[in-house]
Amino acid sequence: MKAFLRIPVCSVTFLAISLCSVMASGQQNDEFAKLQSQYESQQQAALKKYCLNCHSAAEKQGELDLEQFTSVADMRRNVVPWQRVVEMMDDGEMPPKDAEVQPSKEEHKALRNWVRAVLDADAKANAGDPGPVVLRRLNNAEFTYTIQDLTGVPLQPAHQFPVDSAAGEGFTNVGNALVMSPALVQKYLDAGKDVAAHAMLLPHGIEFSPSTTSRDWTNEKLTEIRNFYARYCDSGGATAVNLQGIQFETNGGGRLPLESYLRATLIERDALRAKTITLAEVAQRHQLNEKYLTTLWTALNDEQPSLVLDMVRGQWRDAKPEDAPALVATIVQWQQTLWRFTTIGHIGKRDGPKAWQISVNPIAARQEVRMKLPAPQDGKNVTLYLAASDASDGNQNDFAVWENARFVAPGQPDLLLRDVRRAVQTLNSHRQQILATAAASLNAAAEVGAATDAATLEALATKHAVDPAVLASWFSYLGIGAGEVQINSYITSKLERTENYDFVKGWTGPDALSVLANSSDQFVRIPGDMHPHSVGVHPSPKLRAIVGWKSPIAGHVKVSGKVQRAHIGCGNGVTWLVELRRGNTRQRLAAGTAGGAEEHTFGPFENVAVQSGDLVSLIVGPRDGEHSCDMTSIAMNLTEVVAEGEAREWDLAKDVSPDVLAGNPHADRLGNNGVWHFYSEPDAGGGAETIIPADSLIAQWQAATDAEMKKQLADKVQALLTAGPGEIAADAPDAVLYRQLTSANGPLFPAVRKELLSGKASDHSPTPVDNVDASLLAGLDPALFGMHPNGTAIAAENLCVQA
Repeated sequence: MKAFLRIPVCSVTFLAISLCSVMASGQQNDEFAKLQSQYESQQQAALKKYCLNCHSAAEKQGELDLEQFTSVADMRRNVVPWQRVVEMMDDGEMPPKDAEVQPSKEEHKALRNWVRAVLDADAKANAGDPGPVVLRRLNNAEFTYTIQDLTGVPLQPAHQFPVDSAAGEGFTNVGNALVMSPALVQKYLDAGKDVAAHAMLLPHGIEFSPSTTSRDWTNEKLTEIRNFYARYCDSGGATAVNLQGIQFETNGGGRLPLESYLRATLIERDALRAKTITLAEVAQRHQLNEKYLTTLWTALNDEQPSLVLDMVRGQWRDAKPEDAPALVATIVQWQQTLWRFTTIGHIGKRDGPKAWQISVNPIAARQEVRMKLPAPQDGKNVTLYLAASDASDGNQNDFAVWENARFVAPGQPDLLLRDVRRAVQTLNSHRQQILATAAASLNAAAEVGAATDAATLEALATKHAVDPAVLASWFSYLGIGAGEVQINSYITSKLERTENYDFVKGWTGPDALSVLANSSDQFVRIPGDMHPHSVGVHPSPKLRAIVGWKSPIAGHVKVSGKVQRAHIGCGNGVTWLVELRRGNTRQRLAAGTAGGAEEHTFGPFENVAVQSGDLVSLIVGPRDGEHSCDMTSIAMNLTEVVAEGEAREWDLAKDVSPDVLAGNPHADRLGNNGVWHFYSEPDAGGGAETIIPADSLIAQWQAATDAEMKKQLADKVQALLTAGPGEIAADAPDAVLYRQLTSANGPLFPAVRKELLSGKASDHSPTPVDNVDASLLAGLDPALFGMHPNGTAIAAENLCVQA
């Protein structure tokens, strides 16, 4: 029996490789031995004869020392010089042509081929051996891309690193060229800290963000959430907010486009009921969210009774696709009733809301209702409806009581809804009386001066056949008998000097409110421009800055002046007014806005009639409540109108700028005390009903000096009030005057409003109305009040109806 030797395959393979290596090594040794033999027998002598004279250890021309190589083994330890030798021999540079001893062509060729053979044999012997491999770092680009791949964020961790060198090879990833220094190590550590700052520690692990702050991380997550929901939401439903002049919208977005969903249900309603299409297919076809579409469809088709949904379901069943907006309007009304938004910043606080949107129970036994009535347009009446429905469940025992229904206006007594009809009839009667006696009232007013008493009023009323109450209203409107204008809001704080100039002084109040004067010959900036011997004012956000001239005379004056912004380059400008104030009456002479560097002049207004104590005011206010950079240069000049003799003159700058802090009120140059007044008033100003329109018939009547002219103007006022403004423009002075004098809220009706529209109206019996179409009557029938539909009595001012 033969015995077999079992050798593993791997052992055979290793043995084969080893044998091949040994055989290759033996062949290489034989080759190097042959080359060494050739060196000793032939080439050593050739090198010594032709090369070592110049390239010995002593001469070393071209920094090439060939004397150090005494064997092939020496050559193999440093082959670079011999590579140069081959190149130079090929180029004919070795030996040089001027050498004393030149080899023959055969010797040259033999030496060159022998050196080439040594280099080739060495290359074969070292084939596959890369030599020393440097453990290198990543270059800047590799480090950057690695960090970006690991974090998923486009970070630049190496932006502060020095530029990588390319070494001799021309590549920046060669290990020998990628040096490392202590400074670079520190930069790596700093880069690591920067990368770590982008790490977000989350409950499920770590994520990296382009940002490094918690605020930005939160915003990024919120953006992801919004983008997720934005696929099915729209940006509508926002609420406009005005925060100290900054206008923006809040609570916007995140709302499902209800109209799109309802329209889809209306379009596909029959197919869905016939089950020829599924809700998923409808959602895909109309690009809607399947879950919400399913919820909406279920709610609209649910047979479970619902007080609110039953009304919506009924409207939806009868609707067509084009009726979707009307259906949405109905639903939105209920949404606003059943839900409300809370303040996000209060969520989670003590006694604060639990969520941003919370439900509201709309069912209440009692509900206060307030509604602002719109202004009538084109002389048409405003109709107010009081509606109570039965909530679609029948009106049995459904009674609603409108308790103490009334109209409320600032500064006026409340007007009960029950008394509207009687009050309107009374006002109309009084209006007719006023309109019919306008000329007579003005003629009576022309006979008195600035003051009057009750006896004079009664006598004039009798003489001109005018009701005393009507004449008193005219006198109040014209400022007759009202006395001097009262100022209760003087600017009282003294400013002894501005920051850089002790000759700029004035009076100041809160929020930059001020009246300043420059007493010097210098032009300065404070930072607004202050011209030499000038006056400037600055309003606050809510207060106007006012300079007023209180008349020390009774007569006529000419008024002129200018307004110019003193702080250009910022702010939105100012508003300005020039008014003549008498009692509680104002006559507006000029008005405008100043937004640029241009100068706005007013006047001259000739023959402005003034009584002693009248106030001519130049008013500067913030535009749209914005008071930044509102320093304004002002000037005002008033000249007495006289037939003969020297006219007196009052100049704001000349009277005030030398010693503005002498007092408030401030005297004039003529020796009159209390002429110039520096004060403020709310930017809303006086009521519009007290302002006599400039250039109107009443303004002309006040300015007229001739009695016959006053009478003619009084007749024109009478004609205007009787026939109306006609075709003149709505903003014309006389059109404004007509609306002012005929308005129930106007200056001629305060007495009747106080006496006839007071709470005592319930004590008066309703005014009988005969031969009048009920559709033309204002208000409700007073007989409807104070009675329950079942016949029982309720409070006299209440209205009870059955739904």
